[in-house]
Amino acid sequence: MLHINSSEETVSASPEKVYQVLTHFFERPVQGVPGITNWESMQNGCRFTIQDHVNCRLTLSEQTPCSRVCFRAETDTSMSAEVQFDIQPRGTESAIQGQLNMEVPFFLQGMVKGVVNKFMGTAMQYLKTAIENS
Repeated sequence: MLHINSSEETVSASPEKVYQVLTHFFERPVQGVPGITNWESMQNGCRFTIQDHVNCRLTLSEQTPCSRVCFRAETDTSMSAEVQFDIQPRGTESAIQGQLNMEVPFFLQGMVKGVVNKFMGTAMQYLKTAIENS
């Protein structure tokens, strides 16, 4: 199992707003995330292509109001992952941190870890911007 933790991001929004955006972000097209194409919104999730090679389906799997949102990611390459976002109040702002747990064979983890880590960083920056601009 590959574990990736993002850095904690401070977001200029209440935990309620962060939670609302996270639980509904997939309802509108995602734009401006490098490597993401063919976005299709679905009920409780979305489908998209990563780097024009891997088709991914993201489904909302767990939610705890104003504190945690989890997604299940499945790809056409038989890899799957759980992505969790934890939300903490910070005065009038919020802190958000992502964690990804991915089923990757041990011998492939070295090749995949850097790419997935970079993707998580990009995703966190996108979410921060989306939350603050909504």
